[in-house]
Amino acid sequence: EDLGYSGINGGNILAFAAELYQRGILTKEDLDGLELRWGDADAFAELARRIATRDGTYFDILAEGTYRAALKISELKGVDVLPYAVQVKGVEVGAHGIRSGKDYTRDICYACSVQGGDHTSTVRDAYSDMAMVFADSAVYCAVIRWGGNLNGLDWRFLRAVTGWDITEEEWNRELGHRIIHIQRAAELLGGPDVRWKPPRDDDNPPRFYEPLPSGPYKGSAPTRSEIAKRRREYYDAIGWDENGIPRSDVLKRLGLPDVDKALEKIR
Repeated sequence: EDLGYSGINGGNILAFAAELYQRGILTKEDLDGLELRWGDADAFAELARRIATRDGTYFDILAEGTYRAALKISELKGVDVLPYAVQVKGVEVGAHGIRSGKDYTRDICYACSVQGGDHTSTVRDAYSDMAMVFADSAVYCAVIRWGGNLNGLDWRFLRAVTGWDITEEEWNRELGHRIIHIQRAAELLGGPDVRWKPPRDDDNPPRFYEPLPSGPYKGSAPTRSEIAKRRREYYDAIGWDENGIPRSDVLKRLGLPDVDKALEKIR
């Protein structure tokens, strides 16, 4: 916290650097003498400090986050290191994987999420449940929903604070979908240096297709064909075309003609 790290993003970038070091892609010289071995707390603490202060060429690169660092290191080293980056659309994945099929995070939950690797904004099967979208919009932690039924308490809070008489049915049918489609449009239209292209980028990190190496679910992992099938099903359920772009008729029904017009350039 003192260095301004997100626990998830920070942990990922440290692990990413360590894996590249142990694979011989990053060297001791690249890291100004640091030797990154699992369990060496002092080395990782120093790595965290050097990244936070951008103190050195590769530390400055790593400070850009796992995705951008992977692109730059691939360019400098002549080796594709994206397969070692556990991220989806630039957002590092937390402690919840998909390979066991037993966690609440499964198959396409990161791949098709408009917030990529965010573990609290995961995709639901038919996307009828917009609970996570509501939690994000209300700015409270979605985790409180996982402990049991709130019995409508969040909706009563909304009415008390805003005076809006919005029902959960209205949210699930229309308002939540508006938010998702606006987010999707912003994601597809891109930022200053990144442009995501579906369905290529609506996918899991390569690590998630590698069978679990140990534990009670050793050997478990989804197949790429399974994920492709689920992705197509999700596109159809949420109202996106075969290329993952929100359909014009859906956007117009949701009262988003300006978003529809903006997406014309990439259809």
